[in-house]
Formats: sequence, C-alpha cells, structure tokens
Amino acid sequence: MVVGQTVPLDMQLSVATVAETVTVTGSSPVVDTTTANTSVNLGEQLLQGTPGGRDIWSLVEYKVPSLLITRPDVGGTSGGLQGTFNARGTTSAQNTSYLNGINVGDPAAIGAAGFYYDFDAFEDIQVSTGAHDIVVPTSGVFLNMVTKSGSDQWKGRATVAWLGDATQTQNIDNNLLKYGFRPETNSVDFVSDANFSIGGPVIARKLRMFGSFRDWRVHVNVPAAFSTLVLDNTDITSGLMNANYQINNNNRLTGLYARQYYKKPHRFLTASNVTVLESTNNEDDVFDIYQGLWNSVVTQKFFIDARFGLNKIFFPTYQNGTDQTLLDSATNIRTRNAATGVERWRDRYQANATGQYYVDQLAGGRHEFKFGFDYAHSPVENRTRRFDDVDMTYNSTTGLAQNVTLYGTPFYTKTGVDVLALYAQDSASWNRLTVTAGVRWEKLVGYLPEQSSPASKYFPNLQRSFPRVDNVVNWTTTGPRLSAAYDLMGNGRTGLKFAVGRYYYVIASGGGILDGVNPNANYQEQYNWTDLNGDRHFQLGEQTGTPVVTRVLPETISVDKDYLRPYTDEITGGVDHELFPAFRLSAVYTHRVERNPQATSNPANPYDTFLTTRPDAGRDGVAGTADDGTFQFYNRTSTAVNQTYFTNDRNFRQTYNGIEISGTKRMSNRWQMLVGYTYSQTRVKGVSVNVNPNALLNAEGPVTGQIGDRPHQFKVTGTYILPFHDIGVAGNLNAQSGAVLTRQVTVAQTVGGNSTVN
Repeated sequence: MVVGQTVPLDMQLSVATVAETVTVTGSSPVVDTTTANTSVNLGEQLLQGTPGGRDIWSLVEYKVPSLLITRPDVGGTSGGLQGTFNARGTTSAQNTSYLNGINVGDPAAIGAAGFYYDFDAFEDIQVSTGAHDIVVPTSGVFLNMVTKSGSDQWKGRATVAWLGDATQTQNIDNNLLKYGFRPETNSVDFVSDANFSIGGPVIARKLRMFGSFRDWRVHVNVPAAFSTLVLDNTDITSGLMNANYQINNNNRLTGLYARQYYKKPHRFLTASNVTVLESTNNEDDVFDIYQGLWNSVVTQKFFIDARFGLNKIFFPTYQNGTDQTLLDSATNIRTRNAATGVERWRDRYQANATGQYYVDQLAGGRHEFKFGFDYAHSPVENRTRRFDDVDMTYNSTTGLAQNVTLYGTPFYTKTGVDVLALYAQDSASWNRLTVTAGVRWEKLVGYLPEQSSPASKYFPNLQRSFPRVDNVVNWTTTGPRLSAAYDLMGNGRTGLKFAVGRYYYVIASGGGILDGVNPNANYQEQYNWTDLNGDRHFQLGEQTGTPVVTRVLPETISVDKDYLRPYTDEITGGVDHELFPAFRLSAVYTHRVERNPQATSNPANPYDTFLTTRPDAGRDGVAGTADDGTFQFYNRTSTAVNQTYFTNDRNFRQTYNGIEISGTKRMSNRWQMLVGYTYSQTRVKGVSVNVNPNALLNAEGPVTGQIGDRPHQFKVTGTYILPFHDIGVAGNLNAQSGAVLTRQVTVAQTVGGNSTVN
C-alpha cells in the first residue's frame, strides 16, 4: 500500500472457450502520471530498515528532501521533545499532521504534533511538501500517517533499542577541558525504547485487531548552574488499539484508541549555566486519541469515506519550587522556583467526509469527482498560577534589590477556533493527460468563550468574569487549485507535472491574536523594590514608585476591521522518470509567495520619527579598529501608554525559489535508497509594520534562523542486504548550508529600556 497514490488498473479479459484461471500480480507504479503532488512515501521497509531516532521528527529530518529542522537528532538523543520543521519556505506553523486521515495536530500550537507517535505502529507515512491534494488545508508540510490494522494471520513484533555509556564516545579534547567542558555533563545517561505489537483476526474475514505498547525513555545529562551534573529525563508510555470490522462486502468500520503518558520532571531544563532544577517545571501529560472511520462502496462508481476524531491533550507544567521566584539580573540565573505553572487543556473535535464518484466517459475523458467537508472545533483552556503571585529581580554584583512584579494570577483563560471547509474537484483524464481542478471554501472563526478566574490576591477589585466574545476573527476564503500531469511516452515511465494553488493560513486556538485581545489573559504591576529586611523575599509595603502596568483593556487593544487572512501562492513544475525498474528520478521547481502575515503596531507611536546616529565599534566590538563606523536607530523619548493594534503587514512579501532533484529506489535486488539535493533561496522584503520601528531596520534579505534560508541541502538514506545471512547494512548522510546569521546591536532607549537593531 502506498498512501496518497492513484493506481489505475486497465485490464481486459476475453471470453475463454475452455475454463481458465487468470492471476493478476503486480505492484504500484514507480511514477504516478496522474498527479503533480510532490511527496515522499516512507513504507515500513524504509522505516525499519534505515537508522535514525525512533520518532517522526528524526524520520523527516533524514529522509525528506527540502525539509529543514531546528535540531539534528544523533542516535535518538533528541527524542522526547518535538523538532520544528518546514519545507519550501512556508512557516512550520502551517504544517498539518493526519493520523488515519484525521487531523491530530495540536490546536494551540499549529504545526506541532498533539501526540508522540508510536514508531512501530506505522504501516506507511506520506510526507507531502508541495502541490497538495484538495483535502489538505495548508501549504506547510503534510504528514499523512497510517497505522497498522492487523492481517488475516496473527503476527507480532518485539523491539528493544538501547543507547548507553558503552555505545557513545566524546569529542571533548584537552583544550576544551581547559575551558570548562566536562564529558560527564554532555553525555547520554541512556536512551531506551521497548515496543511490543501484535495483530490478527478475531473473527475470520470479519474482525481484525492490532495493538501496540511502547515504553520510551530519554535520559540526557546537561550542564547547569552550581552543578556539574544534572539529568534531564523524559519517560513516555503509550498504548494503541486499532480494530477493523467488515460489516459486509461494501462497508467497513474502523475504531482506534490510543493513550500516552508523558513525564518530564524538569521541563525547560536547558543545557546552559543559568538553569537550576528548582526553577524548572514538572511536566506530567496525558494524551488521548479516539477515532471512528466508515468506508462504504455505495455503487461500483461511488465511494464514501467518513471519519471522526477526538484528540484530548492535558499538558501541565507545574512549578517545582515552593518559594517566591527570584531572578539575578547579573547572571540571569533564576532560583527558588519557576516563574509560572500552567495547566493546559487542548481538545480537537474533528469530522470529515469525502465522496468519490467515477465517470468512465464524459466530455471525451474519464473523470474522478471528489467532494466533501472538513470540520474542526478546538477549545483551549489555560490555568496560569504563580507562587505567591510575585516575581522579583535583584543584582548579585551590587547586592541590591531592583524590582518586583505583582500579578493578578491565577488566570483561567479560554479561547477557541472553529473551521468549516467545503471542497470539490474533478480529476479528468484524456489518454495521457490528467487535469485536476478544484476549489476549497473555508469559514474560520476565532472567539473567546464566557470565562472567569478566581479572586486575585493583590488586586481584589480586578474584574474576574467576562462574557463571550464572538468573531474576534471571522474569515471566509476560497482557494483554487489546478494541476496537470502528462504521461510523456504513454508507458507510465515519464510524467511531466505542473500545479498552481492558493493555501490560506490557519491560526492557533491559543496564543496569538486570541490571547492578545483576551482581557482575562494578564494583569501585572511592576514596582521598584526596596528589600527592607534584606531577606530577598517580598512583603507588602516593600514596593515603591509608580507602577508600570501591563494589562489587556479594550481601550488599549484593537483589531483592524479589514484584518486579512494570510496565504501562500504556489507554482510547481517538474518531471518524474523511471530510470530503471523500481527507481524513480525526479526534478521539481517550486516558487512560493507568503503574503499578509499578522503584524502588531502601536498607534500611540512613542518613538521618534527621525533616526538617531550612534558610533559603532564594528563587528569585533573593539573601538578604534578598521571596521568602526556609525549606525542609526529610532529613539523612544515619549512616555505614552502603549497601545496594541492587530493588523496585517500588507507590504510584506516572502518568496521561495528552489529546485529539488531526488531519487527513490524501492527495495529490490537487495537494496533501497532515497536521495535528494535541493538548491533554494528564501527571501523577505517589504517589512513595514511592527510595534518597535527598530525591528524594521535592515530587515530585508535571506530569512534567518535554523529553518530559514539554507541554499544547499543533500540527503541520502539507504539499505543493502548482504548476500549472506540476510544481514542489512544501512546509513544516513545529511549535509546542508549553515544558518544565516545577523549581527545585532542593543541600544538604550531614553524611555522604556533597550531595543535591538540589525
């Protein structure tokens, strides 16, 4: 089975004069000459037969051309935390993850997964990076994961993977030891992954079941403040059950349930010298997935596929400490407690149905009509607490207390997003040519449910109950998509492909504009702090001066009445060719444009309208050297109260231009391989809207960051089965250009602290 591929089978059987037995055998074609989609299929042979960490992020990092990720995974040591990835210039926040055809992404962190998937439960994974099908909502990377469902025979698998002290080495030499590097604080304690799965018939030819259990542990040593050894441990336990019931020859029901426990007692423990254990958070998650699927062959030409899913995410990060949190501004070390503790409830109710109707002859060609709907209801609730509702800052160099912030916590904030999509397309074939034209209509509504928070310790008169607010965001959009594929030689071995389409952004149910306009989201007052008794604890009466107030109020927050939905326009063109049996060579060019990103401005305009010039010590930071000069910035001299205006940057334009050359060799003749080289450019220009005008200086050019502009990428993964004892040898190679860096200078503002200037 190859997910997401159309396989036409043209068979002619003649009437025999005597009894005959006709056996039809074959595999899906190497080149799909009916679609322009750009994707990679990771079947079980590739998943199990090539190395890498045993999670979805390691898979896509090593095996998907054009895909960039924020962190490399060495032997699975980055497991237990998600990696952020993208492809072809589109932000990772527009990635979509489907499990068995149902969206399982995190509704409050769009582009992130809502689950740490069970590696050994996968049957096949389609990773689409361009020219998506009409059912795919966004232009980001589309993961289409299919779980195993059991077969007509009982089969099982047990897997144990281990990495420990005996399986690793160090590259820390004497010179690095001299500068403070310590092997014991940069090593893996152990990584283990044990999985058991089994599937088979419960009722012959009626009911099949598949179950999987996984215990996955990643324990890594990291350096921390005041310590030479701190253990960052993540323990994940998962169970999954999938059942298929064949009602009759034309109807099948499928049900899936999965539960996962994720325990990370020191969340936000980072490999740095400013982290202490007491200031981390205890993450103790529970993830649940419920799915129901119905497949029906209504007639020989009409097929219905209907699905329902419920994903429940409970994602708490409790405070580990039992005291007021204290930040040392001289060292940036936070002690005694984490700044906040948050309990997060994130649900996604997802329903979709697709109908496919085939017409053998219409307007001289064969037609495959596809139509359906996709609906998502995503409510989110966050409960934020702080120990004693306070945060203090002092300076260990001077020994002086600096400031104290009093918070209106606890806050129980609620947000929600509903999305309804209707889509229809026709895939028409005339001899060698297939043209697919479709349109996707969407209604996206972001809102604030009725909500309230408990009473506040320091602000007893603060409003704590708020009515429902509808239509914070209300978008109705229509996105057309058109593609063509041509079988060049008529033998199914060479396909010319072209596609254009518009994809609209989705927004998160938590964070962003919804939290930005929620009056229940935040209230705080920052004062000068006089530590009267020198105990570095705050008592009422130690705050002095006029407070700086941060809050969400209707008079300071507003939304552009013409607030537009961001979108991506895409053009792709390429060729696929079966170079030799089981090997496909592909070349595809992609042009993308990202428009109308969300932006925030400050109508109070507290910055000067003219540029201030200041001497610059140059790249080496040393005055009096050859690269000295000047740079300019906008100074803030006004004490005007900040206002927040949510809008779009209509001048913004981000472009991606790239060519990808890839080869895919299925397992045959004892070897398999996936190889890809990409040359690309990702550029930004026209940045014109920001609260701080200094952010607009020198902001055009290559996109910075780990998943920004990287002109060259090369990836290869493969397996060779030795001709004796069926022993497989496999490996990965991943090479890419370095990340773009921008030199930044911090300048002091007359009012309001510092600004960063490119």
